[in-house]
Amino acid sequence: MAKFINKKEQVFDLQLTTYGRKMLSVSSFKPTYYAFFDDNVVYDGDYIGLNDEKQNEINTRIKDDTQYIETLTLFEDLEKTVLQNRGNAVNYFSLNNMEDKIEPAEDMYRYDAIIGDANLDGDTQSAPAWKVVALQSEITASSTRDNLNDTNIPQVDITANYILRTRDAVVIVDPAQVADIIQSTAVFGDNKQIILEATDPLVYTEEVNTLLLNDNFEIEIFEVPTEQSNRVNRKYFKKTIPQIKDGLMLTAKKQMTPAQDLTTASVEYYFDVLADHQVDQALACKGAEIFNKQSYYIDLDFDCETEEENVFFDIYGVVTEPEICQS
Repeated sequence: MAKFINKKEQVFDLQLTTYGRKMLSVSSFKPTYYAFFDDNVVYDGDYIGLNDEKQNEINTRIKDDTQYIETLTLFEDLEKTVLQNRGNAVNYFSLNNMEDKIEPAEDMYRYDAIIGDANLDGDTQSAPAWKVVALQSEITASSTRDNLNDTNIPQVDITANYILRTRDAVVIVDPAQVADIIQSTAVFGDNKQIILEATDPLVYTEEVNTLLLNDNFEIEIFEVPTEQSNRVNRKYFKKTIPQIKDGLMLTAKKQMTPAQDLTTASVEYYFDVLADHQVDQALACKGAEIFNKQSYYIDLDFDCETEEENVFFDIYGVVTEPEICQS
């Protein structure tokens, strides 16, 4: 049971949730930012029957006359959390891959109306906003919340089409990427090939009216079950093997996890996720050119104006170049 905070001894109260304590116990609790909320503050006295409250009385009521309780860290019934254990038996030995890490707890998304955070160097005159542009594929729908899982997470639905076609056999002498080779079959007897036309989702995402940092985004992949279970399953990136461990370099180059070692819990088991400089520059520039003509401003990290040219150097020099005589 929560108690009232003694304002003479305690200015603020910090507590870890049950999920946070569990993450701390397996060394997975790594806080990176904090935020402020005012859902427990009544600014307008009309909502609580104080119709004749004066302006200079509001500050006293909020700071001195209002009692605040300690932090609540459990947002669902104790019986459901401890006894039922969310429908599964307790496994005390699989701490590194425990259920709550794969299926996030429902209370993870409880706070969704922050009034400020630690980074206030952006445009304080405009509210932070998202700019999401599909440079390839098509945005079919969007919403402010995930109604399927009942969470306040904005949704952007993108349809990716993959079509098999036949074409006359083409010999690619200098392929620009691996997909040019693996997405076509060998030549059949009728001089035809089967190719896969893939319109992979290519999305430009920018957070405007806020501070621009080196690492502005974190990518997390979740699988949404087809049934109405109100649960999502987290997938993990396991493609890169640590190159440095305990201060020692293990390998000269970065090693990738072999494909046969990937499990269904890995993102790479299903598809690859490329970001920033890893994407196809020509494809990104083509999409940016189309949208910039429609008054969208897309700022890519590479220069689309520069064209690569093959430059050949004559080691013997120009024939008409005069020799420089030195005496």
